[in-house]
Amino acid sequence: MNSSWKEQNGRRMRKLTSILVCLRSFLAAYDLGLKPGIPVYGGGGDATLIGIGAGCINVGDTHIYCGTSGWVGTVLDKQVVDIFAKIAGIIGVEAGKYIYFAEMETAGKCFEWVKDHLVLDEIGIYLKKMHVTESKESLYESLYDYMSETISKIGPGAGGVIFTPWLHGNRCPFEDPNSAGMFFNIKLETGKTELIRAVLEGICYHLRWMLEAQEKKVKTSQTIRFVGGGALSAVTCQILSDITGRVIETVEGSKDVGAVGAAMLTAVGNGKLPGMSAVRDFIPVKGRYEPDMEKKKIYDKNYEVYKRLYKANKKYFTMLNGYEGKV
Repeated sequence: MNSSWKEQNGRRMRKLTSILVCLRSFLAAYDLGLKPGIPVYGGGGDATLIGIGAGCINVGDTHIYCGTSGWVGTVLDKQVVDIFAKIAGIIGVEAGKYIYFAEMETAGKCFEWVKDHLVLDEIGIYLKKMHVTESKESLYESLYDYMSETISKIGPGAGGVIFTPWLHGNRCPFEDPNSAGMFFNIKLETGKTELIRAVLEGICYHLRWMLEAQEKKVKTSQTIRFVGGGALSAVTCQILSDITGRVIETVEGSKDVGAVGAAMLTAVGNGKLPGMSAVRDFIPVKGRYEPDMEKKKIYDKNYEVYKRLYKANKKYFTMLNGYEGKV
């Protein structure tokens, strides 16, 4: 490029760029119904923001999320991946921080399946008895209340029944879109209550499996923040603690921790908070659950069987759900 042309036109281009930026900013504000000049702060993905909303800021902090899907996330100061267990290393909101991220496709979604297909009549009676409104949020919370009330009547281990929560395939620690859910070890005395408890335990078994998969490469925290709709139930929190052998903590507004995380980023961005290190002080612990090691012994036996169910049935999943099986 001719240097004299650059000198003559570069100035004009710089001015033009400035004008265009201002114009675009004005038009964007107009389109969004916002005042021009309003501050805009960078955000993040669901996993990063939910981690912040859970108060997991420091390296080594681990949170578990149980919503429609489920995951285990641990804060690291370097990017780590596990291509064999399918654990990702996603970028955190702070420079130089990453989330070691292990995900399962269906966690709380399994509860919805229970509601729609296993206890449709029972949950309808319960909701009517409790005078629950028809808002989705109220229904969701009441579903957990019903599940908790029901499974609390059954001891750990669900009478030996094991459920695999792979209703939409699975991603970690194995990736297989053909894998599917199953109830294993049903007997004549098995009832709906055992099946419901088995669903919850199966989700917790899988969360433990992902947690242990992370432990092969990084150090996870002994005290874990548990968030999402699954953390609404004290029964669920205690079962997760007993199955993992970890202390489980919950926070206020468990379902909305992603929004809390975004708000905390804004508070840091506008100077209301001095930095991300101050965020944890504004996210107090709501509940704390210590593991019952005697119950863990019961869960451990089922867990060892749980981990073997995929390998034992992999070829059958492919036969039934693979391309040839669908033809």
